[in-house]
Formats: sequence, C-alpha cells, structure tokens
Amino acid sequence: MELACQTRISTILFAMQSLASYLLFLSSIPLLTTAVYTDEAYRTDYHYPFLGTPREPTTFFHRPHSGSKASLLYTLSEKLVLGAINPKDGTLIWRHSLNPSTSSSNGFLRAGEDENIVISALGGKVTAWDAAGGKAVWSNEFVDGDEVKDLEVLALQDGSDANGAKDSIVLFARGTRAVVRRLDGKSGDVVWEFSHDSSDDVPFQVSTTASAVYAIFLHGSGRAGYKTRVISLDPLTGKQNDRLTLNSEAEVLDAEAILYVGANVASPIIAWTDMKMKVLKVNIIGSKHISTFKIPGGAEEKLIKISIHAPHLIQSRPHFLVHYQTATSHWAEVYHIDLVAGTIVKAYDLPKIAGSGAFATTNLDANVYFTRTTETEIVLVSSASHGVLGRWPVSLPREIGPDGKDRSTVPVHAVAEVVARPGYQSARIEYAVRCALVLSSGDWILIRNGEHAWSRAEALAGAVAAEWAEPGPGQALIQDLKMNRELGVLPAYVHRVKRHAQELSAWLPLLPARIKDIITKGQLRGTTDKDVQLDKYGFQKHVIVATDNGRLYALDTGNQGNIVWGIQAVDLGPSEKWDVKGIFAENDKARVMVRGARGEQVTVDLKTGHILSSGPGEALRIVESTTIVDAELGQYVTEIYEDGKPGEAPTSQVPLSVITGTRFIPKASTLHPTVMWEFTPGPGERITSLTTRPTHDPVASIGRVLGDRSVMYKYLNPNLLLITSVNDASATLSLHLLDSISGQILHSTTHPGVDPSRPISAVMSENWFVYSFWGDLPTTNGTSHGLKGHQLAVAELYDSPHPNDRGVLGAATNFSSLHPASPKPHVLSTTFAIPEPLSALAVTQTRQGITSRSILAVLPLSHGIISIPKAVLDPRRPSSRDATPAEQEEGLLRRSAALDFDPKWIVSHRRHVVLGGPGSDSNIITSPTLLESTSLVFVYGLDIFGTRVAPSAAFDMLGQDFGRSQLVLTILALGAGVLVLAPLVS
Repeated sequence: MELACQTRISTILFAMQSLASYLLFLSSIPLLTTAVYTDEAYRTDYHYPFLGTPREPTTFFHRPHSGSKASLLYTLSEKLVLGAINPKDGTLIWRHSLNPSTSSSNGFLRAGEDENIVISALGGKVTAWDAAGGKAVWSNEFVDGDEVKDLEVLALQDGSDANGAKDSIVLFARGTRAVVRRLDGKSGDVVWEFSHDSSDDVPFQVSTTASAVYAIFLHGSGRAGYKTRVISLDPLTGKQNDRLTLNSEAEVLDAEAILYVGANVASPIIAWTDMKMKVLKVNIIGSKHISTFKIPGGAEEKLIKISIHAPHLIQSRPHFLVHYQTATSHWAEVYHIDLVAGTIVKAYDLPKIAGSGAFATTNLDANVYFTRTTETEIVLVSSASHGVLGRWPVSLPREIGPDGKDRSTVPVHAVAEVVARPGYQSARIEYAVRCALVLSSGDWILIRNGEHAWSRAEALAGAVAAEWAEPGPGQALIQDLKMNRELGVLPAYVHRVKRHAQELSAWLPLLPARIKDIITKGQLRGTTDKDVQLDKYGFQKHVIVATDNGRLYALDTGNQGNIVWGIQAVDLGPSEKWDVKGIFAENDKARVMVRGARGEQVTVDLKTGHILSSGPGEALRIVESTTIVDAELGQYVTEIYEDGKPGEAPTSQVPLSVITGTRFIPKASTLHPTVMWEFTPGPGERITSLTTRPTHDPVASIGRVLGDRSVMYKYLNPNLLLITSVNDASATLSLHLLDSISGQILHSTTHPGVDPSRPISAVMSENWFVYSFWGDLPTTNGTSHGLKGHQLAVAELYDSPHPNDRGVLGAATNFSSLHPASPKPHVLSTTFAIPEPLSALAVTQTRQGITSRSILAVLPLSHGIISIPKAVLDPRRPSSRDATPAEQEEGLLRRSAALDFDPKWIVSHRRHVVLGGPGSDSNIITSPTLLESTSLVFVYGLDIFGTRVAPSAAFDMLGQDFGRSQLVLTILALGAGVLVLAPLVS
C-alpha cells in the first residue's frame, strides 16, 4: 500500500513538472523572434538635422538628372550649409557645410537645366556636387585673394563639353582687380579668363545670353552715385567685344539700388530704382536704351521693398514680374519684352491684396508661370495673361508675437514647381502646384495644392542659448499645498483627501495604457499636465531654446524632442541677431525669464509660451552676463553690464581683459556693487573662457578610497573659477584656478606650443577640471618633441598629497574663502593625445552624484557626440609600469600617452550631427533625472540632438531587452499549472 502511494505521488509530480514545462514552452513561443539584445539607440535619443533658413537667390527645385521625373529641393542657407531636401516629406537627402576661406558670408548656388550637378561658390572656392548623392565632382580654389562675386551656368550649346556638362562663368574680385573666368563643367579647370583692373569700377554681377557674356560693374563717377558699366565678352574666347556705360548715377547711390540682374534668358535685364522708390528703370543688357516706369502708390503707403522675378532658361518667354510691398499690402505688375523692337511694355497688373505675400517663377518649356502666395491662398497665373489658372485656399501657421497677441506667420519668399496635365472630364488643362515657403517665423514649409505637406523649423539652426525647465504641476498645486498649511488639522486632511481623489479619478483611465506600456516595453509619452504628473523618472523635461532671430522654443525631451510651442520673443531688424545672455526657469511658478545683450527682457509661461511680460532694451546698454540674485521674495535674474555695475550704461564695448569679483548687495529695488578683487592676465594674453562648477554638482563622497584602504580627501570648493587665456605671439595657453570669493590664485599652469586658432574648451566638476587644446609640447629635456596634436588634459585637486590627511584645515569645523590661511590644493595632472579635436566640453549630472561622471564633447570633424568616462582620464594611472594589485582594485590600469576613442563612447551612434566647426555656437547642457543612474543630454548648434546616458549603466531601471511579456506569461502559466494540478495533489 505504501509503495502504491509513493508511485502515485511520483506520477503526479512528474505530471506537474511536465505540464509546467509544456506551459512555459508555450508561453515563450511568441517571444522567440524577439529574443534579441537590442540597443536603445534611436529610441531614447532624437536628432533634427537642419540646414538653416534658406536664402531666396540660392533656393530652387531641380531634377537631379535629365532622366528623372521627380525634383529635389536645393538650398544654400544663411548658415552657409548646402543641402538637398526631398519635397515629398521634407527629409534631408544630403548636405555639406561650406567653410569660407575668407571672411565672406555671401555664397552662391546654381544648377543648369538637365544637369546632374549643382555648383556652389564661396570665398575663392568653386565646387561641383553630384545633385543626387551630394558627392563632390570637382573643386577649384583660387588662393590669391580672389573672392567670388557672382556665379552663373553657361546655358549654351557650345558652352557644354562632349559629356553635356555645362561650363560656369564666375566673377572674382581682388582689390581693384576683377577677373571673369570660364570653368570647364567636367573638371573645373579654367577655360579662359578676362581681367579688368580699375579703381573706379566695383564688380557686381555677370550675365549670359545666347551669344555673349556680360560683366556688370558699378562705375564711380564724379557725382555721388554710380553709373552702370557693362562689358561684353565672347563666350568662346573671353575677349572683350564691347563696353557700355548706363547713366544710372542719379538713382544708384549704392549696390542696394540694383534690384535685379538677369541671366540665361533670351533678353536679360538689369533693373534699378531711386532711393525714394518713385521710378523703376529697366535696361535690356547689351543695349543703351533705358525704359522708365512710374511706380504706383500714394503718399499714404510707403514702399518698403521692390523685388523682380524672372525665368532663368534660354527658351523661356521674355517676361518678368515686379513685386511691390508696403507694410500693409502688396501687388505686382507683369512686363513683356519685345525681342525684335527691344522695348519693354507692361502687360497686366495683379491686384493689391492686404497683408504680405510672396511670388515664385516656374518654367514649363517656354511657358512662364507666376505663383502668388498670400496669408490665405495660393494663386497661379500665366505670364502671358492675367487669367487665374488655379486657386487653392491655405492656412499658414499662427504664432504669438512680442506683444503677446496671436498672429499669423507671413510668407517671406517662395519657390514653386508647376505641373500641367489634361483634365479627366474635359479638354481643359489642370494644374498642380507645390510651393516651398520660408515664413517670417523661420520655418520652411511645403504646400501641395493648398494642403500642408511638411514643415521644418529651420530657425532652430540658429540656437544661441538653451536651459532646462520642468513643467511640473505648476502654480495651482503650489497654492493648494500652501492652503493646506494654513488650514486646521481636520480641514487640511479633508482637503488633501479630496485632492487625492481627484488625482485618482484622473489616473484610473490611464491605467490600461500604463499596463500596455509596461508589457510592450513602452513609456509614457505626451506633454499634458497628467502625463507630467505621472512622469516618475524625470525624463519629461522641457528645453527652452533661444535663437538668433529672436524666437523662443520649448522642446519636450520625453517625446523625441517635439516642439511644444514656439513664439517670436523680440522683433529684430533684417541684419540683427539676438544675443541672449541668460535664461532662468522658475519651475515652481511655471515661467521662464530671458535676458538679452541690450537689456531686453522677456518672461513667458512655461506650459503655453504666452508672453507674461516684456521690456525693450537700450542700444547703449550692452549686457556682459546675467546672474541669479537671492532676495527676500525669491530668486530673480539681473543683468551685469560691461563695467561690472548693474543699471549703468557703458561708454564703449571693450574686450574681456580684466576679471573682477564683485559683491552685489540688494537694497530696495537696486543692487549696490562692491569690487572685491581683480584678475589681470599676463602681458600679451587674452582671456578665452571662464569655467565654473555646474549649479547642480552634488558630491557623494568627500574622499577617494585607495587600494590600501587609505583615503585621499578631495579639495571641494564650490567657488572655484577656471580662467583660460592664450598668448598669440608666444603660442602659449595659461590656466589659472581662482577662488571666486577671495580672488586667490589656487593653481596655475602653462602649455607652450599651443595653436590659439584651434578650439580650446574646458569643464569643471567636483574636485577636477578637464580641458582640450592643440599643442606641440616638448619633452622635459627640450631636445625633441613630446606630444603633438590634439590633446586632452585633466587635473584633480586634493587637500593634501598624503593619504588620510585633511591638510591645514583638517581639524577646522568651518571653512571660509576669506580666511588668510586658506590652503591651496594638491594638484595631480596628466595629458593625453587624442585623435581629433573636442569642443563644447560638458559633464553628466545625476541626482545625488553617486554615479560615475562622464565627459561629454562635440566631435566637429567626425560630426558626433562622445561620452568619455572620467575614470579613463584618472591622472593616478601608472604610465611606465603595470598597475599593482592595490591600484587594480581602484580600477587603475596602465595608461599610454594616446587616448583612443572607443566606438561605444559615441552616444550619437551613426547619426551625422553637424554642430558647426571650431568657434561655432554649439553647446552641451545636461540635467539630472529622478533616476540616479541617468542623465539627460541636450546638444545644440546647427543641429539639435538629445539623448539619455547612464555612465555607470542603468542599475535602477529595467532595460529595453528585459522580457516583461515573458515574465508575465510565465507567472500566468505557473498559476494555471497550480490550478490544474491542485486537485490531483489533494
């Protein structure tokens, strides 16, 4: 009987094990195809590749090769970035940042009809690019000081080589000498050149027709204005055929008076107007006749701009459009050129419409079409007659202006592409139009037949400052908590229960979505107040970005960097740039304050972007920096002007040559400054940067435990200031570490053989600082070279060179920077050779400072973002021997003079992040999260890039590769097994 019971029990246990194994196998079947360890790349990070705001003369549609039916959208932007955009969805196809060899900021971009290349010119360099892929086909750089003034493609049959590559005509200027060169379309070699040396002629532009090349000069006369000189050249030999001088000195007082110079048409024109914009004068290039037209408009409407739009194809009809704009309206006139008689007549008018508008010219064979875009519609007309061929209503994006009022963005300039096709039910031709618009907000949008296709926030390419902000519950919750403190115990408890009940009712509907996100490895997304309250990890922060065109943006880092809102904070002139000196986020009050270099101040609502208050600046009040002042009513931002005093206008703007430590004492509504100390660099030195510890820089341990269990105590001074200066004459780099309270110099070092023109960047945290530079450092004996190239140096500060020693103030209970016996730190330093330059150094930040720190930097040559573990830069790593067992316990390994960049350190992965070259405005800001392991990173320059990094790995959060679904199914399978087998056991 006992044997039978044992046999039965063994049978039951075997059945339970078999059933459990079978159910576990079934639960794992759906996950077999997903059991792959995947990185979090492209999930937790985001990247917005920008070009910059497109320029009107260098933006156009072009088919990348003659057999293509689809066009790409090309531009050379205000940031001198050349690129191609897919008009279908607005994605970037390719781009190149053109670095000028001169101080010129005026670039050129042209493309010949049916050509598979586009040609750019900047400074003294002309380059042909493959239109489809963006590879350089050929390049020719003229290094004798020549600077390109104009570029045109020679659209002639005999101007092409056997492969069909059209030649280019380039106008160069060098002092009083102007040179016109014809470059071979296949190789870029010079075919011929024409030199013109005259101190009275200013080179302006070039133009081409079917039989000649024209060089346009502004000829200085004895009077105040300029005559227009036209030199005709033979396109085959470059020899001068003729010279004409047009009497334009009464109207042309500067180059801005020339409205337009045509090219690559049957009869190109040159048009100009007078200073008062009363008359329009037009000349057909190659003739002496000047046609004069009275500009319409009365005294009540002052013209602010006149622009001319004309085709650029030899076979196109000789028609052009004149666009007139006032502050409140715009209209246009269309003119026809009689090729036989050589006359110009007005064909028809386009009616005056309130508001701003933009025109674009399109060619279909010989036909010319004009596309008119207003704030409410797009209208297509033919150059031959005024009849409307198509009309599409549009709705442009709206924005908040500096006055805090909602307004519509307006089109600034546009390019269009027109397609004509027979109607489906009639013989009438139907038209389709896609129009790429640059708006007053800096956005670049495409409208296809009245429908919004895509938008690119190109204004973000001009980011000049950024700051983190936390869109928490806001002022309502703060007031609610304050009310709790004012109520009695029982009323406060009842009030709190009611508030929690309201929060629970808002939380319960989101519960299914939260469970789904957990199972599918997702995370909460969104920017609503409820989502922010449910953000338990601190990932959903906002970044407030200020751009050089006067705009403010809020980007949601928890939602792939999506734009939450964008506003026009200040209105600027055509050539003005917004110099932002400080951004301060008051998270408890849900508002952001911004201060500019001219004293302008803007306060906006953090959640909506509505302007709460704004104040204009004064032209003479140049702000050097901003600072946060602790007052009785809370923190606020104040401006520090050039002379170190708040609220006083300086007499002139001077370079940073003296550093002063100033104490500001708030009294009533003013600040009273008192200079505590001054620092003046050595003779011939100029200060390049000031570096301090981050505002959030917690220290988890005051000492460093060595392998033998002794402790090296860190020199922890929150008032450290690192001053970097260079001497251009002696090629030296000097670094001075100061106590910013007393002005005492704590440490100084000098590096010889440094190239001051290369990027020099520094970062400081805890008890160390890191800096990068290019140097040619000699060895100690000075007979041969040591490290040469790009270098990364690190210095660590300790209280004493001896372990377990706190130094002079070891037994002191208090520390003061003003104490006469304030000790200097013991410094350990070393230098590494690195393969490429680093710029915009930053350090990761975590909530408690327990996680190991990493150095973040921009790689301007390889276009990436790198995160270098601080541990590999430890100056205590042995260099001439292997590490001892005690040193290995500390994590110290033998180091070499060169530091190779591990590919795993590249946090941008394969993304091509372009942030500008040396000296650009690129920067990195970091912020802690509620998870100790993770730090948020935001990088801005030309592109926008954001990510999350975990220097010590994500030890407090499950990764994306954790099998949540498998764990849930396993628990359910085991539970089902227990339910099935429980009766058998009983």
